[in-house]
Amino acid sequence: MFISLVLLFITCLSLAFLEERLVDKDKKLLYAIMGVVMILIAGLRIPGATPDSDVYESMYYSKATLLVEPSFTLLSDLFLSMSLGVNALFITYAAISVPLRLNAISKLSSFPLLTLSIYISHYYMLHDVVEMRCAVASALFLLAVYYKLEKKIAYSLLCILMGTLFHYSALVGLVIFAISNKPLKTWHYYALHFIIPIGIVFYFLNFDISQYVPAEIGGEKLQRYRELKENGMEGDMEGIPFFRDPAIMLNLILYYGCLFYHELLTDKYKYFPIFIKLLGLAFICKFTLGSLSSVVASRLFEYFDIVSIFLWTAAVYAFNPLDIGKYIISTASTIRFFFSSLIYVLGLGVNN
Repeated sequence: MFISLVLLFITCLSLAFLEERLVDKDKKLLYAIMGVVMILIAGLRIPGATPDSDVYESMYYSKATLLVEPSFTLLSDLFLSMSLGVNALFITYAAISVPLRLNAISKLSSFPLLTLSIYISHYYMLHDVVEMRCAVASALFLLAVYYKLEKKIAYSLLCILMGTLFHYSALVGLVIFAISNKPLKTWHYYALHFIIPIGIVFYFLNFDISQYVPAEIGGEKLQRYRELKENGMEGDMEGIPFFRDPAIMLNLILYYGCLFYHELLTDKYKYFPIFIKLLGLAFICKFTLGSLSSVVASRLFEYFDIVSIFLWTAAVYAFNPLDIGKYIISTASTIRFFFSSLIYVLGLGVNN
């Protein structure tokens, strides 16, 4: 399984350097082949061979319903009635999430193969191979952002609502309707700079802003998460502190680099303004919600942070010639892939 992931990443990264030299027909064919391979790797994994897969297997056969989304329950019931194993569930989720993701990338990226290699370096392992419900929800979120920017609000809203069928946290995606894609104003620029240090202060003070949320709009639900954390029931799901997570630290570098070159990137990449704002929102979730629940903070961070794959791609425009930018961004992706793989392997050790 791990070897398959390494070969997938190396192949996609290599193709990214040929992307501009390929004719559209060949590019689309290679893109589709990569998608099929991604579906097979994620869908045919053996329970226990990836982190959390044995948990999904247990949920599948036990017909778990508590806090489990409708898609999981319905698909599990359907496949069990057909006497199919858990891999039917794995491959179905992969067959939904991967095409949706590839469609979103093709719509939102100027260099789809480069963006795909960036996605594979971290989020493919985290989502499609491990957190498969989140994979579908985040793919639908990216499409929701695209349709919102294209002023197809009904399609955008539908994507968000469909995402909640796969992961309840997708409901927070409604926030995109309050975020514009207009170029950063001066106050935006400075606000985006300061939310990180302010958030870090909240993080280390362990200040829980969720305690001020009224019960009528979700305060009671948040209180239950708070009690789980206080009773030590999050366990291994708490993860590692952000300053020890290489993927987060790399994205912090990306974030401030993008702000430094915001005028250039806004000119070169039309979706830059909304994506840098969403990345800022991701960090707010990570730093301010950890005192409520490490799990909630991580889930919401990952949900919004998925847009970073497009900011990493857009970052190539900060370099001249573009090939130098591709080499630098690919080096960052390789570093991220190495550490994500290490965490992936350690996750196997914890689960086994």
